[in-house]
Amino acid sequence: MKSSPATSPELKSRSLGIGKKLLFAVVATAGFVVAIELLLAATMPSRQASLEDPYVGFAGSLPLLEEQQDSTGRGLVRFNRAKLVWFNNQSFLADKPPRTYRIVCLGGSTTFGRPFDDSTSFCGWLRHLLPMVDDERNWEVINAGGISYASYRVARVMQEFSPYEVDLFILYTGQNEFLEQRTYGDLMGPPTLTARISRFALATHLGRLASDLVERFETPQDDAASKTLLSGEVDEILNHTIGPVDYDRDDAWHRGVESHFRLNLHRMCDIASAAGARLVLVNPASNLRDCAPFKSSFDASLSEAETAALSEQLRQAKTALQVGDAEGGLQRLIPIAATDPRNAEVQFLLGNGLLAEEQPETALAAMQNAIDEDVCPLRATRPIKRILREVARRDDVIQVDFEKKLSDHVEAEIGHRCLGNESFLDHVHPSIEAHGLLARAIIAALVREHVVQRTPTTEEVGRAGRTIEGGIDRRAQTIAFRNLAKVMHWAGKFDEASRSARDALRLSPTDLESRFVLADSLANSGQEDAALDQYRTLFQTGTFDRALLPYGELLAERGENSAAKAYLMEAIFATQGQTQAHAFRSLGRLHERLGEDALAQECFDAAATIQSSPPSSAANRTAPPLVTP
Repeated sequence: MKSSPATSPELKSRSLGIGKKLLFAVVATAGFVVAIELLLAATMPSRQASLEDPYVGFAGSLPLLEEQQDSTGRGLVRFNRAKLVWFNNQSFLADKPPRTYRIVCLGGSTTFGRPFDDSTSFCGWLRHLLPMVDDERNWEVINAGGISYASYRVARVMQEFSPYEVDLFILYTGQNEFLEQRTYGDLMGPPTLTARISRFALATHLGRLASDLVERFETPQDDAASKTLLSGEVDEILNHTIGPVDYDRDDAWHRGVESHFRLNLHRMCDIASAAGARLVLVNPASNLRDCAPFKSSFDASLSEAETAALSEQLRQAKTALQVGDAEGGLQRLIPIAATDPRNAEVQFLLGNGLLAEEQPETALAAMQNAIDEDVCPLRATRPIKRILREVARRDDVIQVDFEKKLSDHVEAEIGHRCLGNESFLDHVHPSIEAHGLLARAIIAALVREHVVQRTPTTEEVGRAGRTIEGGIDRRAQTIAFRNLAKVMHWAGKFDEASRSARDALRLSPTDLESRFVLADSLANSGQEDAALDQYRTLFQTGTFDRALLPYGELLAERGENSAAKAYLMEAIFATQGQTQAHAFRSLGRLHERLGEDALAQECFDAAATIQSSPPSSAANRTAPPLVTP
């Protein structure tokens, strides 16, 4: 009987032969690849962390660090004078002296020390505290925080420091990620299978060799075409707008920003590692309780009638909260939040109402929702903080959770974790005391890593604090609070602007610009009597041309017609361009209301003449805005 084809010994033998050949080929190929990988591992130099951000480039940027020689001929590294608009003035020796432990603090304006400077920042605190707790080393603390710097700019600064024998980088970042406009393509989506395979291949020496060969045949234009080209220095979206009102909700862009942030954190971990330095990664904290969102909006899918009804409910809720009726406010806010949970202002007010009703945990969640849903996000959102904690789990990172540390401290002091004005000077900048708390948390982390011997005593912290407070220049502190007030006013946050202006006036009661910002903020908040009092005090103290027009208009609204005429006339003579045209129209409306039609027409004609002047005409130059950020 013949064998069937399925059981034929000849066919079976042929199949086994093919299988053995395939197996041998796979094993041989794998062995060859492994051999090449081992050879490359032994001979290929370790790859330095990439200087390049794959998603953004920079046009016309000057380096931060400049090498010079000091009077003894030693190499000295100074911060570029052209960069001192964004950075503190710092310098250090190019060759690190013996027994020196070099620390570079990186980040944005919190690291800088805003609204003050380096001396009151956590960097300044470290400079005082570290020699107290460990005098065996020469502690060198360099403040390289750049105002409004986001992670992709901070990474470039870190790279500049890499050759200078840095022992420790301290990174406080995450608040500025949404400041500058840039575009993202494939970065916004989850990693594709191809991207994951590519990432795995680049982790091998063979993959890196192939990548390097490909890069040699690419032109700079090919690389640049795939990137967003940013200006050499910070170019905030807000600089091109009249305020946060020009921000729009864009969830897809947010996802791109978050992915870019994660990438840059990993880049900085690699840069630090390649430089032989440790990295402290700080999770930032924000003012949750006492700083309203910068821009809120109702869901665009709601009808006009629905939006109008919700707006009226919101107005009633705000009125209830303002008079201390938290229960009444919540009765209106909860249905609004159920209809539109993404309105940031609703979440902020809901949080404050819940806190007043002694529901701190629910309040805290609502306040964080307000930050997440802010259409103009100038504070670290939950996804940003989640990425920070994720990257901080790397073995080569020392984590300092400042948000948790500060929340624990505040809870012990006032019974809840809803951070507010007790810890912050505005939306993100900590008080001098909070900077000190952060410095102590960093030292505690360094003790755990056996970098520092011990933490400072209460007496040592007090001594450092007195030295720091005593070194603050009163005039500089006034200017700092005034600048905070101006930024908050410009952003339409008049309550916060009033608070900072009062802080400035407590230090310098004759500061006219602070008095003006306070008066105008009160007027915009509907506190007209208080605003008039501040304007009167201002003009009793001195003359401030920018206050003439708003004071005259406020007097006219209150029926103080003679005084209003006088100040509006002064405003006409003190201003030019569109501001002068505005003053003519305001005076014309006052004349019209008083039945002085001929005088009113003269004013309207003068305003029209100015309005029609060519843009290049000196008479048509627009006066500077009330305040600038």
